[in-house]
Amino acid sequence: MAAPDEEFLRKLREVFGIEAREHLQALSTGLLGLEKAADRAQQQAIVETIFREAHSLKGAARSVNRDDLEMICQALESVFSRWKTDGIRAEAQAFDVLNGALDFAERSLETGAPDPQQLTTLVQQVRALEEGGSVVPIAPLAPVEETPEPPRIESRPVAHTVRIATAKLDALLLQAEEMIAIKNSVEQRSRELTAADQMMAKWRTASARTGMEIQRLRAGNDRLAPQRAWESLERNQSELRAVDHQLSALAQAAERDEREIRAMVDDLLRDAKRMMMLPFSTLLELFPNQVRSLARAQGKEVDLRLRGRGVEIDKRILEQMKDPLIHLVRNAVDHGFEDAATRATQGKAARGTLTIAVSQIDAGKVEILVSDDGAGIDLDQVKAAVINAGLVSSEDMDRRTETEALQLIFLSGISTSGVLTEISGRGLGMAIVRERVEALGGHIEIDTAPRRGTTFRMILPVTLATFKGLLIVAGGEHFIVPTLNVERVLRIEREKIQTVENKETISWDGRAVSLVWLDAVLGLERREPVLPTKFIQVAILGVGETRIAFAMDEVMGEQEVLVKPLQKPLVHVRNIAAATVLGSGKTVLILNVPELLQSATEAAGRVVARPAAPAERKTRAILVADDSVTSRMLLKNILEAAGYSVTTAVDGAEAWTVLKTRSFDAVVSDVQMPRMDGFDLTAKLRADSGLREVPVVLVTALESREHRERGIEVGANAYLVKSSFDQSNLLDVVRGLL
Repeated sequence: MAAPDEEFLRKLREVFGIEAREHLQALSTGLLGLEKAADRAQQQAIVETIFREAHSLKGAARSVNRDDLEMICQALESVFSRWKTDGIRAEAQAFDVLNGALDFAERSLETGAPDPQQLTTLVQQVRALEEGGSVVPIAPLAPVEETPEPPRIESRPVAHTVRIATAKLDALLLQAEEMIAIKNSVEQRSRELTAADQMMAKWRTASARTGMEIQRLRAGNDRLAPQRAWESLERNQSELRAVDHQLSALAQAAERDEREIRAMVDDLLRDAKRMMMLPFSTLLELFPNQVRSLARAQGKEVDLRLRGRGVEIDKRILEQMKDPLIHLVRNAVDHGFEDAATRATQGKAARGTLTIAVSQIDAGKVEILVSDDGAGIDLDQVKAAVINAGLVSSEDMDRRTETEALQLIFLSGISTSGVLTEISGRGLGMAIVRERVEALGGHIEIDTAPRRGTTFRMILPVTLATFKGLLIVAGGEHFIVPTLNVERVLRIEREKIQTVENKETISWDGRAVSLVWLDAVLGLERREPVLPTKFIQVAILGVGETRIAFAMDEVMGEQEVLVKPLQKPLVHVRNIAAATVLGSGKTVLILNVPELLQSATEAAGRVVARPAAPAERKTRAILVADDSVTSRMLLKNILEAAGYSVTTAVDGAEAWTVLKTRSFDAVVSDVQMPRMDGFDLTAKLRADSGLREVPVVLVTALESREHRERGIEVGANAYLVKSSFDQSNLLDVVRGLL
């Protein structure tokens, strides 16, 4: 075959690989649905679908000379054709054979060279189903050797290539075309600056000439010197005015260009990010067949429910989360679920339910829930395993709360399984899960109860390249803290710092939280302010259940930063995650908040975060709904300073969801919000029998008489206009309503 033909076939096979994986995934999903379907019409519809998928894959395989895949698809086609004609009378073992054939095809796709004998055996097994013959076990693609060492888990990509919607490409192309105008503007500015520089050169020459004339004038030996000096000054002034005019025009043009470039770069970056976004379905579709196989191997019955397939996230994060999700799913099947007989004695359904749910929290974060209705985590077993491993003493364990003890399952080498299997038992999985989640800038939480099951909640950023960060100063140095980990930023009086068990603490949200000095944790020299003040800046950082207040020199504000990974030899520096470059050109380090909290805990002892005494608890809860983060935080700060417990929502829809799950004494809401505005939120409250008595205060920029009347009509108790807003007015209104 000629070189160009070989290159064409190579590219064709790359495209075929993408298409084949999609067909195989559709076949796997169809078989799982077919095995559960009870209605004959539904069965026939699924059979028709998978028959077409097998036929399409067969044709694609033939076009790239993949005879092995063509043979497998031909056998599958024959079985599905028989089922279409005679109806489905397949047992679970038959589905094992068909799923095994798909696994074999997928592995063959990866290796490109399946064993001929195994291929022949596989095709015979599948054709036996068509003919009604007996089923024999499928030989593995390659022998699996036992090894005493746990395998190293590598990050395997979800896909080497991605399919991108033409709409995304069109948007990106349009942005790229608009950059031509920016290129032309930059070229024009360059010419104008060159012209200005030439004018400055002329002015410098004229200025030097004027200086010479003035020196002659001072010498007094040239009667024409005054006239020449005067003429030089006039030329000098004329040149200076021209330069001044040119620079003024350049400054205005540069300001206009800056605005346009900023908008274009933001749009281009947004569209480029969208191209890197993949739906979670590309990862979640791997699990149905895996759960089925694991459950059958364990003699258990498990239903897998997948939610949030369409939620999109950065492809790189999706790749990194593959192994953690596999660990959690395997642990749930192996450790979490009881067998059918045990579940029956506990009054549970014979089939367990494993749920993987993905949801978008806000524009920058997603939540992944992996939950099961199994036995739950045995906390006593966890404690015993940690103590036996010598990682924590019995005395220290007794001082830990249940939440703190539960976090110990993430320690490397800790396993509650007494048997080492190919699925679990080595105690590495959960450590890898937490390390991977935290490395991505997220955090993981656990909720478990005996006989009710376990839920792992992971919060992750949507994108990896850029994120919102808080620019701070500590020890005279600038740092970035990911906003994802910032619970609150506040100023506190030095007099309000208390000492509890030899540790500095502050009161926040009804509990005492350890206070540490960030410069001390980072090993920097403390720099006292030139003019002592009675206030200090504090940022409360949190991961999971841990909260620590860090005192710092200054909080400069939030900004979007581009992540620059550390390079060798600084691949890992304690408390540092990466670096970024500010607009000023200054390089700033990004703090690793999970490690920072651990360092602070080691320096200050165990974190104090106990609930306040009943008499100190806030007795009034207020919900604030506003789509502006500035207004939302302003209202929150005012109300919290007055002693109220405040929960925030980004719009009326989120506020309504929160109101249906928790009780509040009052609602303070903006009017103009996406999804559901303040008027509609108030109307829904007044129409709900359980919420119609909750006071509602509308705080808005809409000050017309019509809007005020609309607020009264829907049932608002008060209507405050932001243009004449005064915090005392708000507090007086709220106190009057409560």
